Amino acid sequence: MHGSDEMIKASKKIIDELKSLLREHYGDPGYTTVVGKGVSGDITRRIDLMAEEYAVDAFSKSGLNIWVVSEEKGLYRLRENPDYIVLLDPLDGSLNYVSQIPFASISMTLYTVNRSGPPPLIHEAIYGVVADVFNNIQIEYIDNKIMYDNKVYEKRVSINRREHRIVSAYFNRVEEFSIIRDIVINQGEGFKLRIMGSTSIESTLASLGLIDYFISLTGRLRNTDVALAIVAAVKLGSSILVEPSLNRIRVDKVEIIRKLVIGPSNDSIINEIRRKWFTS
Repeated sequence: MHGSDEMIKASKKIIDELKSLLREHYGDPGYTTVVGKGVSGDITRRIDLMAEEYAVDAFSKSGLNIWVVSEEKGLYRLRENPDYIVLLDPLDGSLNYVSQIPFASISMTLYTVNRSGPPPLIHEAIYGVVADVFNNIQIEYIDNKIMYDNKVYEKRVSINRREHRIVSAYFNRVEEFSIIRDIVINQGEGFKLRIMGSTSIESTLASLGLIDYFISLTGRLRNTDVALAIVAAVKLGSSILVEPSLNRIRVDKVEIIRKLVIGPSNDSIINEIRRKWFTS
């Protein structure tokens, strides 16, 4: 078995174990306690830290040369010279989870390391998965293919929603939402807003075309949240607006993504959003 095959096999096993662990402790008030802040400043709950430490320990025991980059403590140098880097969010949607709202996910994306070159960039993954904690639904990037619901996606799907577009949007200010609403309406479209609290799933579904637009202007997204969404958007030909640019988002540390928009290609709404928020 090649090293990358072993790494993918280990990653899949750890995903399954994390799902079992998170289901086991779902609803346990002892795991809702806030225990500090992660490296990017977000609240860390006991369940976040436990899931992260479990996954890191499992990768350490795998015997593979790997670094893990995760939300709470950042970079874990499990070996001196890694062959792989894993971007990990072991519980995306922890507020949902501790509130007993059953919508949360595990996000894991794998990269090979060229020891004589620069660190890999976020869209250069060799494997990735976003798995729903509470059922068997997952989106997977494997063998250079995007898989969802036992189907291979070769390009972004176009769903004819005659009455509305589905928009998943995260903002800091109500005014930003109002601007998006006006942009959509001015293009002759209605829309339905869906904010589900697990950006890993929402952004990746937008890359596939099952959600029309994913928009985050919060300045708080991390590379660990949306790595697979970016990989899928590039692979499937979705429009992607991102700040910082793709060639500046590394995976050897937790990176903040200030703005991210994913939607259809050659799209008037995307063009208006670009003019409003992505031109300097």
